[in-house]
Amino acid sequence: MLKQLFGGLLGKDKQSAPGNEPGPASAPLASPPARVLDGTDALAPLHHVQTLGFVSHQPVQDKDQRVVAYEFIVKGSQDGAKSAAHKRTFDRLLLTTLRNMNVFRLLAYRRAFIHLSLASLDDLPSPDLPANSCIFILDMLPGDVLDEALMSRLDSLRQAGLRFAVEPASVGSQPAALALYQRMDYLVLDFAAPNARMLFPLLEKLPQRFPHVRWLGRNINSAEELDLCLHSPGSQHFALFHGSYLNVAQPRNANKNEGANQGRVLEVMRLLRANAPIDEIEAQFKLDSLLLFKLMRYVNSPINGLNRKVQTIEEGIMLLGRGNLFKWLSLMLFTSESDSGSALTLMEKSLIRARFMEELGLAHGNKLEAEHLFLTGMFSLLGTLLNTTLAEALAPLDLPMMIADALLRGKGLFAEPLQLALACEQDDNDAIARLSASQRVSLEQVTGIHMDAVVWAQEVLKESDVQNDVEGV
Repeated sequence: MLKQLFGGLLGKDKQSAPGNEPGPASAPLASPPARVLDGTDALAPLHHVQTLGFVSHQPVQDKDQRVVAYEFIVKGSQDGAKSAAHKRTFDRLLLTTLRNMNVFRLLAYRRAFIHLSLASLDDLPSPDLPANSCIFILDMLPGDVLDEALMSRLDSLRQAGLRFAVEPASVGSQPAALALYQRMDYLVLDFAAPNARMLFPLLEKLPQRFPHVRWLGRNINSAEELDLCLHSPGSQHFALFHGSYLNVAQPRNANKNEGANQGRVLEVMRLLRANAPIDEIEAQFKLDSLLLFKLMRYVNSPINGLNRKVQTIEEGIMLLGRGNLFKWLSLMLFTSESDSGSALTLMEKSLIRARFMEELGLAHGNKLEAEHLFLTGMFSLLGTLLNTTLAEALAPLDLPMMIADALLRGKGLFAEPLQLALACEQDDNDAIARLSASQRVSLEQVTGIHMDAVVWAQEVLKESDVQNDVEGV
């Protein structure tokens, strides 16, 4: 369980996928200079289009609040595209950025929604794309016409195994709209679109007309919008959900057994921070048979490379060391609710923050700082997990002042790395640009580090006992 994470916590996950080998931890991450693309690049081969800026990758959840996909888009590609040629340039930019950063590793464990213009259909299929794991959201531009040639092209691509989605509110009342919907795998209800409300009367008709098509509720920013997806006519067709409201964990029914397990974990962590004698720590493990079982299974797992089986708690603690045991226990806080989709989502987000902040520290050449940054990210959602304030959740841990200052007061050395991690989650380009400059990293570096953190978190969760059902996407 969680083998990849444990290897990472102990510094044993440095093996990378081919073509993605990192440099020395103390070296700043290399990044080619970016350039602004113009319409003259629109017909360039994909491998000739350069990477530019920060690529948003927003989580998409299923009905159980589990992250099963990501939506990828280059910020500004829709607003800044004034012609099909410009939009096609941005589309190529997005695809080559995802490929160059090896983000498609992520799609072994998740699926991808990728925005493309109708003009970019001529670039598909592409050997650079894992088509079975992608759903392409067709962005309609002013002047786009749904003609027979487009329908024929879509039919050909669908026969090749590609899947598509479209937002009906953007299609309007074109005569061929229904023919387009018939060829879609997903329809998108975008609550942020200015004309989204006009679609509501169709929520009853479209699911009946196209029962094979599922719906993605996008930019859900309130409980009312989520309720519309879950209880409107045809709501059974809403399969996936995206938006800021979902990023805040919804209240969960507390499970007393799970709460007791979390309390025990926090107590052991408190004892470790207080440098308590091993026998006191051992006594806590003896009071929780499940936690003891997980500890012994982890200590004796092949990832730790022991040549004999550890039989006692004391020996296990001595072999792990207090620092690595503390990190392992931080994971146990989240995995105690492994059947909860919301808890898994919190765990994933915490892992991404932790890894992202740790890699920022390593890029600056400070290993101790990187370890503290990891814990800062890991504990940033602890209050939400435990259904209490962050201050109350952190109180038993007696964390170093730099971590507490960043988490509770938004101050100190670790505050900006945490703010940058949050800005990446929220796709706040202005904050990303400002904080990246302050942290002495480029936008391309931030994209690379954050993408790697996302992939790493998926690899961690892949080794957990509970898997997200991405095959149903």
